[in-house]
Amino acid sequence: MSLITIVQDACAELSLPSLTSVVGNSIGNAPIMLRIAKEELNSLATRYEWQALRAENTFSATATAVQVTASAIPTNFDRMVNESFFNRTTKRRVWGPLSSDEWQNVQAHSVLLVDPSYYIRGGTILLTPAPTAGDTFAYEYISNLCVYSMGTATTPDQTYFQNDADTSIFDELMVARGVRWRFLSQKKLDYTQEYQTWISLVQREVSRNKGMPVLNAAATPWSILGGPYVPDMNFPG
Repeated sequence: MSLITIVQDACAELSLPSLTSVVGNSIGNAPIMLRIAKEELNSLATRYEWQALRAENTFSATATAVQVTASAIPTNFDRMVNESFFNRTTKRRVWGPLSSDEWQNVQAHSVLLVDPSYYIRGGTILLTPAPTAGDTFAYEYISNLCVYSMGTATTPDQTYFQNDADTSIFDELMVARGVRWRFLSQKKLDYTQEYQTWISLVQREVSRNKGMPVLNAAATPWSILGGPYVPDMNFPG
């Protein structure tokens, strides 16, 4: 479902005059519909770590604290996926992110941490202790691109709707419901039912998004490496 069909669906359900275009249209409800459609995308994109927004970045380390400068961070980077940062060379997890207090405490005391950890400041990723030059690091992050331009792009390449034919990674019904309750809210009308329906759709999509592991009440130890079970830090190597 494209932007124009989402808006036309909302107009029909809300008993509003239909629109033949949205982007670049200053007549009637077109401007507000475009604004709330963009708001809806931003709300969904930041609400959850959707698998369709996950991406991976790898880099070769230098023997310094600064590893990935602001200019080297992927242009579609929105936020880090926690617990996804690893040194693939040493097969060790990189812990973090450290808080400002923790990072400055390490620097002030010249502490050499046993476990490698990271800190993000000014769009730059810093590591402590400084790794061995040439080590390969990888982490996952959430992309800020959730729209397919003109509905024909093979991968998301836009943050917001820019054309009537644009489509998004999200379930069309969920987006359409979001547009409807947001429009009612903007007009100071009762949106309770539309909002509750939207929330139910969001929760359904979240539960379906990545699959769920089997939960074991016995808490049996598990490792992708299989037994015998070893510590999570390449011990003792």
